[in-house]
Amino acid sequence: MGPKIWTEIAKKIYQLYDKYDGFVVAQGTDTMAYSASATSFALQNLSKPVVFTGSLIPLNEIGSDGRNNLIYACMTATLDIAEVCIVLSNRIIRGNRSKKYHESFAALFHSPNFPYLGELGRPIQLFEWRKKRRKRSLAFQPNFNPDISMLKIFPGFDPFIIESVINRKAQGIILEGFGPGNVPSLGENSIIPKIEKAVSSGIPVVIANQMEKGITNLTAYEVGYQALKAGAISSKDMTTEATVTKLMWALAQTKKPSEIKKIMETDLAGEMGKEN
Repeated sequence: MGPKIWTEIAKKIYQLYDKYDGFVVAQGTDTMAYSASATSFALQNLSKPVVFTGSLIPLNEIGSDGRNNLIYACMTATLDIAEVCIVLSNRIIRGNRSKKYHESFAALFHSPNFPYLGELGRPIQLFEWRKKRRKRSLAFQPNFNPDISMLKIFPGFDPFIIESVINRKAQGIILEGFGPGNVPSLGENSIIPKIEKAVSSGIPVVIANQMEKGITNLTAYEVGYQALKAGAISSKDMTTEATVTKLMWALAQTKKPSEIKKIMETDLAGEMGKEN
């Protein structure tokens, strides 16, 4: 389930948007958080729900969780929600805040930096921070540019790895730093010159973090601030999945680094906290 299919999903929903009160998308769980995040950027200002669901065991096998998940997803598509969400088991999770973190019927997805939107119990609970149904003007921008690279920083990381990404003319780079986005900045292991080179070449560099529940803060330590001064963009509290799909989406909208920076640092569909 890659960028071309995300575009197809968004186009199909857009074509049928005025005919239905909600939509359910069934797909495999491994890339579901990416698909849900991407769809939230392709279809902004929703006035009705788009619900992603799936299963661990195929629907045609005995004991499959797929039947209940599909029923719960269809129920959710009738509720007072107006955003892209993921429903497996009884949890309603904002799509661009979700992460797959366990191979378990009860705990397949969670939302490390944002509370659940609701729970499908008796009674059904919907929480006030969800986006509610009301008439909105749908913003339909379904295209993505997948020509990016994501690199995980580790002790002993060779800065030449970034150089090779620049040389292959990637149009965007995501670096997962330590802690709140710290990166090597001293001696021969410093990646700051490579960040500067990428930015000066018009390649946006986004600094994310490797924490399951964490916020990128490039002003917390000098080793992060050096990256910020070099022109890097903070992912703030976005998930990796939201950061990847948002950068792909931004690159399909504009080639101007300043505009890409503005897009990446602006909350578009609830994917980041406004206070960050």
